[in-house]
Amino acid sequence: MKSSEYWQKRSEQIAKDQYDKADQYLSKLGSEYGRAMQEIQRNIEVFYQRYATNDEISLADTRKILQGKELNEFKMTLEEFTRKAKNNADGRWTKELNNVYYRTRISRFEALKVQVRQQVELLAGSRQKGARELLGDIYEDTYYRTMFELQKGTGIGVNFARLDQEGMDKVLSTEFAESNWSKRIWGDRNKLTRELQTKLSQSFIRGDSVDRTIKDVSARFNVSRSNAERLIETETSFFTGQATLSSYKESGIVKKYEVLATLDNRTTEICQQMDGKVFPNNQAEVNINYPPFHVRCRTTVMPYFDDDFDEGERIARDEDGSTYYVPNDIKYPDWKKKYV
Repeated sequence: MKSSEYWQKRSEQIAKDQYDKADQYLSKLGSEYGRAMQEIQRNIEVFYQRYATNDEISLADTRKILQGKELNEFKMTLEEFTRKAKNNADGRWTKELNNVYYRTRISRFEALKVQVRQQVELLAGSRQKGARELLGDIYEDTYYRTMFELQKGTGIGVNFARLDQEGMDKVLSTEFAESNWSKRIWGDRNKLTRELQTKLSQSFIRGDSVDRTIKDVSARFNVSRSNAERLIETETSFFTGQATLSSYKESGIVKKYEVLATLDNRTTEICQQMDGKVFPNNQAEVNINYPPFHVRCRTTVMPYFDDDFDEGERIARDEDGSTYYVPNDIKYPDWKKKYV
């Protein structure tokens, strides 16, 4: 039987690989937030250049109806928006753009709100697609790599459930803390849209300068970005944990898990207290005795074997022939090709 240090090292590495993927995705997401904010800033600057007097614009001015050339320019913008929004994740924004297009009375402020919301919608659609790909990959990779390490480390192989699209869809719809990642992204989209529109209204009521308006909008955008980062980091922990637990149950040899926290000056008190505690798989409960224990939690688990565990006896007791020997020098690609 491999030592506890062996299982700790392998479990930590599997989890680290998934967190590294999340960090890479967040770097890309940060660039998308930056691009969206730059476009919104440009829209606001053009708005002020066109309608402001002495770098100030009143709410009354923003409520004036677009006429002639202005309306035609806005219709052209809507056509461009519709093309870009054609593949938005829930299709609702495309429908709303079409409704706006056929209206003949549109205020300056309504036109600006459409421009701002376009960036929020495109960002939300990208977040939906990116998060689904990331979390799906994290779950699948964790599940198979954990199974590989268990079979390689114990020498015991067992027939286990393969992941298919239907199964992945079910896994990715799992709710954590009374919601799931998809609902949270849509919720943040709606909240960000409302708050940006409120910020703009308040700026025009106060007669703020363009710089002050952009500063206020940018601050709210940064809050949304922070929320997006927190969501991805926490959901990465959740799906890594769920895939690990599923693999333990499917393995046929792991009946218990041990909580494994990285103990440093950033480790929370609850993770420090849970570190090293052992629980049966069937008693695992997220946020109680199984990670994540809090937002941005990076505590993981490792398999726990009782002292009387015997690999040879395990094979001998198997009467239906579902187990097989796995050499301890097998490489992951070879194992996956043969057994998955």
